[in-house]
Amino acid sequence: MFSTGFKYFMGMTVLSVAALIMTLFVFDQVALAGVALSMLIVAVALLAGIAVVTRDGYRQSGVTEQSTDLVSQSIWPLVTGIGVVFLALGLVISSLVFFVGIVILLAALAEWMVQSWSERASKDANYNASARKRLLNPIEFPVLAALGLGIVIFSFSRIMLTVDKSVGAVLFIVAGALVLIAGTLFAIKPNMRRSLGAAVCVLGALGIVAGGVVSAVSGEREDLELAAAEGHFTHKECGPEESEYFDKLKEETLSLRSSVSATIIYQDGELIANLQGLDKPQKSITVSRSSATNIIFRNATEGEFRLVVDLGKPKTENDDSHNDVDCTQLVETGGEQSLTLNIAKSSSAENHYKLFIAGAEDKQIEVVVP
Repeated sequence: MFSTGFKYFMGMTVLSVAALIMTLFVFDQVALAGVALSMLIVAVALLAGIAVVTRDGYRQSGVTEQSTDLVSQSIWPLVTGIGVVFLALGLVISSLVFFVGIVILLAALAEWMVQSWSERASKDANYNASARKRLLNPIEFPVLAALGLGIVIFSFSRIMLTVDKSVGAVLFIVAGALVLIAGTLFAIKPNMRRSLGAAVCVLGALGIVAGGVVSAVSGEREDLELAAAEGHFTHKECGPEESEYFDKLKEETLSLRSSVSATIIYQDGELIANLQGLDKPQKSITVSRSSATNIIFRNATEGEFRLVVDLGKPKTENDDSHNDVDCTQLVETGGEQSLTLNIAKSSSAENHYKLFIAGAEDKQIEVVVP
């Protein structure tokens, strides 16, 4: 009636379901244990179904055994299992791991089904192999090329982030020269053995990947680690003193002057605003709420100064819509820089906005947000 294998796996399924139910009532944190038991239930239930269909692998009398000469070994069941493991881990660890598991599982199942179909296409093994290649090679080659190129690019970026800047320039030159030499040899000798060309490409790619792995383990160079730790490239230093990073390669001229709402001028120790359509200088400007507004800061006073905008109350931990201050780089005499304002809240007693000169807070212009 029921085979021995079916009884065994069905018993395992029932016990796994009971264990999952008990876990829900006994443990408070059941994420990892629940996923593990759920995957166990699926696995043993699948094996129980297979045992019913195959009758534990026993052949009925009178049934001739089919030839297995055309059936080749396949790695796709193992890859499918790896995809299932990634799916289970992704439910607990990260959505990215879960997505990778879906991709692996779909790719493995597609390859497995096509291989199974091609092995039964005819009684000629060569024809079966060619049928599989005609169907899958147009998909496999572009995908594998994209993955390989992505790995090489990522590995090369790790190398560039580890070595010194001067060494990185030399590596770029050497890598370009090697690619040029290899391409020239392939063009001059088109009859070169394909295995030799493939070996050169594979060795080059392996060298870059190995260097990327070593560089990733070693970490980034000291100046990049310092910049990441202190946030040199993620925040602006708006004090009156010159910033080592924010004021590096500062701009002094503007090429685009379209959609400018106001020009802020620091002249003779006073900060004034020239608005389009008004002849007299103003001490306040109006900015539209929740829309980008471009202004120009022009330094007409001897020395280097920066324009700072005070955006009201400091940023809280749960509100990252805007910073508490924004500013331009230091501007030399006669220089200009642009500043874009994007204020989400209207002006009020709690949200008071203003423009001022760093180090001279009394030189200011009020910013009105309706």
